[in-house]
Amino acid sequence: MSDRVAVKRPLTETAALLLSLCLLTVVPAGPVEAQTFRYSLGLGYGLQSARGGDFFDLEGDFGLVGRGSLSPGPRWELTFEAATFRQANTRTDSTAALDGFPNSAPLDFKSFRLGASLDRLLLPEYSTVNFLVGGGGGLVVWKMADRHADTAYNVAGSRGERTDFSAAELFVRATAGVRLRVSPRVTLDIRGSADYLTGAGAEFAAAVDEARDRLLLGVGAGLSFRFGRRYKPAGWSDLGLPEPDSTLLAVRPSEPDSDGDGVPDRLDRCPGTPAGVRADQYGCPLDTDGDGVYDGLDDCPGTPPEAAGAVDIFGCAVDRDFDGVPDWADACPDGPVGGVVDSAGCPLDGDGDGVPDGLDDCPYTLVGVEVDKRGCIDLSMLDTPMVLNIDYAPGSFEIDPHNRRRLKRLAGLLNFVTDIKLEIYGYTDNIGTARANQRLSEKRARRVRDFLVAQGVAAERIQVFGRGETNFIASNRTAEGRARNRRIEIVFRR
Repeated sequence: MSDRVAVKRPLTETAALLLSLCLLTVVPAGPVEAQTFRYSLGLGYGLQSARGGDFFDLEGDFGLVGRGSLSPGPRWELTFEAATFRQANTRTDSTAALDGFPNSAPLDFKSFRLGASLDRLLLPEYSTVNFLVGGGGGLVVWKMADRHADTAYNVAGSRGERTDFSAAELFVRATAGVRLRVSPRVTLDIRGSADYLTGAGAEFAAAVDEARDRLLLGVGAGLSFRFGRRYKPAGWSDLGLPEPDSTLLAVRPSEPDSDGDGVPDRLDRCPGTPAGVRADQYGCPLDTDGDGVYDGLDDCPGTPPEAAGAVDIFGCAVDRDFDGVPDWADACPDGPVGGVVDSAGCPLDGDGDGVPDGLDDCPYTLVGVEVDKRGCIDLSMLDTPMVLNIDYAPGSFEIDPHNRRRLKRLAGLLNFVTDIKLEIYGYTDNIGTARANQRLSEKRARRVRDFLVAQGVAAERIQVFGRGETNFIASNRTAEGRARNRRIEIVFRR
């Protein structure tokens, strides 16, 4: 019961502190558009839950989170965070044991985490509501401690030794969040994170390592105080526009400017201009490059007119296949990622084997030779005999068109791999006399040899054998069985 009270007391005190800070700073310090800051410091509360193992049942619990950030440029923040959590094992009805102690042991998972992440703001920094995504990593110091004695449990180490069930371990992180601007200098940040414990710094036996939780999921909220103003918004001269008549645009204190674009509502032809967008003297959004993304929100303001309709939400040209040629100029916008392309964005295939350069592990194969998906010749086909069930007319030894195509492909491979020798065996069914079938099988085998020689395969690499009506592989009582017995077998010797 005392543990529960200890958890609730800091939560109440910190909530009161955050509320007080919010009330003290809610008075605006000037126009939101004119306030962007380089640094911030904040404090908040978060909820952490451990996942990934099936041995302990560590309840999610609240902890204190401190955060600071540095903004290296518009929409980017390098965030540093320190957090401490204590999670109790709530499993009580199990008899499973791990290295000498049960999974219902009264233990706490205590952790202190130092991390950093690079975050990207999806909207201008001074937006009232903003969203961010990012990633990073850091170090977490943790231990599985006896709840009453506050000492770490002892488990088997990776080298068979006994060691404390604790570690200083590296983790990698993914983050996402929402930012609400309370005042020009104060924001309320709501963040979620997923930290994966990499095992670097933890040396436990395999059974122990598999049982423990490796994924720490967290969500929290806190207030951040921002300082170090970086720049002011662009003026008329910065936009390349003539200064408007000051007598017309003079905004008296009583005159509203609801969209904050510097043009009073009485003269604003576009009163709904989004925050952060540059407007002309009439208060209407500017889109200098005509790509549909307003100036001020456009990260690529020089996009050519041809790219209209093929840009992302930041105004930059889309390149779906990452070949360096934007989709608006890419004749093959869905080419394979990693392939070498020409100036039009289409894949190059120097050896004509169907595998683009850059993805071809064997870029100089002969034209016409069959290759695998990596562009290399697959010689595994030579490990087993090649069987040709030729559709012979009665008493004929001519090769049908289908098997001619197969033999042409084989000849192309043999002309590339010149150390392979061949043995060609001819077989017949049992129709006719044995002597006649013997001669017929020899003619059929020699005909296959002559065809391969005509395709460039050296005759001295080939031996011919007539086997007649022997080595049947099917019954001669049916037409289908006799057709299977009338065959040529090519055996490859290395």
